[in-house]
Amino acid sequence: MAKKRIPISSVKVGMYLCGIDRSWLDTPFLRHWFLIRSAADLTKLHQSGIQEITIDTDRGLDDTTIPGTDSQEETPATPPSQTAPVVTKTTIPPEVTRIQQLPSDIQGTSLGGELNSIQQTREFMLEDVKDILETLAKTGGIAVEQVNMVTQSIMVNTLDHEEAYISLIRTREFSPALYDHALAVSTLSVLLGRAAGLDESICQDLAIAGLLHDAGLAKIPQALNRPFLELSDSERAIYQSHPKRGLDLLMQQSTLTEQVQTLIREHHVALDGSGYPTNFDPAAIQPASRILRLVDEYDELLSGHRSGKPQTVRGALQSLYQLGKKGELDLELVGNFINLIGIYPTYSFVELSTGERGIVTANSKENLLHPTILLIQNSAHQPLSEPIPFNFSVLSKDGSGPEIVKILSSEEVGIQLETALEDWVTL
Repeated sequence: MAKKRIPISSVKVGMYLCGIDRSWLDTPFLRHWFLIRSAADLTKLHQSGIQEITIDTDRGLDDTTIPGTDSQEETPATPPSQTAPVVTKTTIPPEVTRIQQLPSDIQGTSLGGELNSIQQTREFMLEDVKDILETLAKTGGIAVEQVNMVTQSIMVNTLDHEEAYISLIRTREFSPALYDHALAVSTLSVLLGRAAGLDESICQDLAIAGLLHDAGLAKIPQALNRPFLELSDSERAIYQSHPKRGLDLLMQQSTLTEQVQTLIREHHVALDGSGYPTNFDPAAIQPASRILRLVDEYDELLSGHRSGKPQTVRGALQSLYQLGKKGELDLELVGNFINLIGIYPTYSFVELSTGERGIVTANSKENLLHPTILLIQNSAHQPLSEPIPFNFSVLSKDGSGPEIVKILSSEEVGIQLETALEDWVTL
């Protein structure tokens, strides 16, 4: 990295900023390094009262009027350009005083770009899952290579994009086709498996089992593939046979590992013996099976498969916690899962008690109720001229500050998350 310190008067579009002459706490910048792309970026730099910046000439334009240097020592400040207005404390809007730098371990990935990219990747995977399950239902055959391709994609693409994938598994209407459910369970099982410290080979088996765990639903009357609570006792008995039916179907055309077979067979077994099938010793249920059961339950709560009424993310997590307290689910895994998902998942659109609205951009593992938010609407729900990063850690300790009061559907209020996050970097 070739660094050079230059005065603010020499800054121009195309330079790559990698340092400034003051703490990031004292500026309205959410990101630590970025390419100066427009006149608006220049204006923001000038209005922040910054006098000097450090540029990386390997990643952007150079200032040929000043010799290059790799020195990190501070140099005397150069007064800002006379044409650049300096905003003083008295002219900063009140809400800007709550601006707080993100945690130091957060490094520079485009939020909007990441979400858009992962969304496209997931759409491609969803088409493959649809093809896999349709072929299985129609012919009884399974495209092993296609299954391996999808699961490998899940394994690779989720490594550094956990929160983006989690954010795309949203509350949705129950679909009898279950393509989205299969992909969601597969993806979340891998993420929770990693969080629980399982080997990558076991996570790979979880990915495959997640895709195929409901294969047996293709062998029961489709009229039974509706909210579980609407079924009669005799219909439930048929429905509950789908793990065995699925294995019988899959093993006719393919050779699944013993681990994958076990996961599919046990994915509805509860630790207190209340699940199905009933001929299992709950104490012998392996961690991977517990993960698949938990994740399947979570996604069914989101989709409304069990009750016919979809739950919110927070409601689903509360339900999982109660099932853990009752002994049906592994309570330690439930805790890991809640930490993974977050009470307010990244990319959630939330409203504060002040009326202000924003997008969750990062979660705090120390306090899941207090994520970092990028405010994009004021208390009257009108767009802010500039998004404002907001961190609860800057609030007073007496609890008098704003709190999150609800999660909103960004689509219903006309917010395009990718557009709102286009120029912001956090992760």
